[in-house]
Amino acid sequence: MTADDYLRLALHTGSPDAAAVYAEKGLRYASDRVDAETRVLLLREIYRSHLYARRVRSAHAVARKMVRLGVAQEIAHVDLGRACLTLGWWMRAAQAYRIAARNAPASRRALHWFSVGIALHHAEQSDEALSALDRAVRWSLSTRALHRAYAALVRLDAGELPSDVDDLAERITDLEAARCGEGFGRYVLGLLHAAGGDRRRARRHLVIFIRRNQHDPMRAVTLAHELRRARLCLRALRNGAQSPSSPPTSSPTSVG
Repeated sequence: MTADDYLRLALHTGSPDAAAVYAEKGLRYASDRVDAETRVLLLREIYRSHLYARRVRSAHAVARKMVRLGVAQEIAHVDLGRACLTLGWWMRAAQAYRIAARNAPASRRALHWFSVGIALHHAEQSDEALSALDRAVRWSLSTRALHRAYAALVRLDAGELPSDVDDLAERITDLEAARCGEGFGRYVLGLLHAAGGDRRRARRHLVIFIRRNQHDPMRAVTLAHELRRARLCLRALRNGAQSPSSPPTSSPTSVG
């Protein structure tokens, strides 16, 4: 069997652990003859198995190996950024996603600039986060509503009042009507409704977000910060706090 054969086995198995075993065998097979792109993809399966098992520092080490190979730089830096984000290394994550955006086709640049914005938001670099989100809006074809709504959240977290964000209601309405209002959009909508005082809608969106992600091993790790904030917000809503969407102090996630 060749390294490519092992890669196909890894990609088609339903188990992250089994995929990692096949990937390791592929890397050992005539290692001097495995081309760099195949090596990156094999390493990626090992990376994913580490994330699945909450071994985030190990996943980060594998992602750094992927980056050093110098090929498939979009993939390698996205994985490095995800590991850094999960570890709470916000500025490192932002830099990795910037490089991913530079190496990505136009159709995926909005996604990576959005990730830059999220990382900088966690780092409490509000102006820089808004600049990254503006880039995401410019590159986006179908997710502008999500990027614009998240930018409103950044402004609120920076201390602006809901009344200061002139088009806040419009941004919320646009996101609720868009397909990107599902998934991560539920998290953003929940926090925006909480900030605006609509506790019923805030609870509905946050509960859906938590239920959809907390039991998925990969999402539970990579969205650990957001899940934590969503739970804190729900707790504040139950206790009748005045500002339930205020972000917790940014700190590294306790995983890995």
